[in-house]
Amino acid sequence: MGTSTSSKGPGGNSPFVPGWVDTDGQQVPEAPPQRFKDFRTNLGRFVSTGDGDYLRSAISSYAGGATGGSSIGPARFGSMAGAGGALFGAMATLREGHSPLGLDLAALNGQDTDIAIDMIVQALATEDGDSDRVRVAMNEALSECLEGYQEFDFASITDEMLVQMMLVYVTKCVFGQVVLDSNDAFAKAESPGQVEQAEKELYSLVESVTDKHMRPLLGGSLKALSSTQIEKIQMAAIREVWSEWEAYQE
Repeated sequence: MGTSTSSKGPGGNSPFVPGWVDTDGQQVPEAPPQRFKDFRTNLGRFVSTGDGDYLRSAISSYAGGATGGSSIGPARFGSMAGAGGALFGAMATLREGHSPLGLDLAALNGQDTDIAIDMIVQALATEDGDSDRVRVAMNEALSECLEGYQEFDFASITDEMLVQMMLVYVTKCVFGQVVLDSNDAFAKAESPGQVEQAEKELYSLVESVTDKHMRPLLGGSLKALSSTQIEKIQMAAIREVWSEWEAYQE
């Protein structure tokens, strides 16, 4: 957080899904002009007043007209979900004592945790228009997953750590995209403290709804789940998030 006031998101005439994202054959309609207007207006009002009703209106507009609804909006996260699947797959492979593609278990094990995280992120991050957000989300998800460990120890990785890692990863990706699309809405604040409070409330909303819809999809043994399945789970959870957000104004 802390970058929202300098966000320069996509223009009002930008496509729902940029060209570098694989929509897996899904047909994406042409986006209407000025699709972010209601979202940005309501978010700016929330930032300047702290009124949660404006936040709900903003998020409802975002999931609806701004991004195309639950049938279209989640497709924007295809590249990020693919990277998230790769992250899960790599960590699951490491905890089984094997080296995933692009990483050397022997080089990672026993490293300072911060160094190990950097090595994992460098090996897995995408190289497209989402790269920056993916790197930030991976870094912060791994930092939470491995919190309290001074050195990287693959044998210490548990199912709950992997679940928390994925919840944080998706939360960071969605929050980062909302902030990017907000353009100058956070500039409506009258003080840095007002910006910080608005960011915290927005992040808390994203975090709670992501946990609500994604955690149940990660129940049971994670050993049976592949990277592709985790990618699909992320997309399914985001669709449920969008459906809930759209209903805020019903």
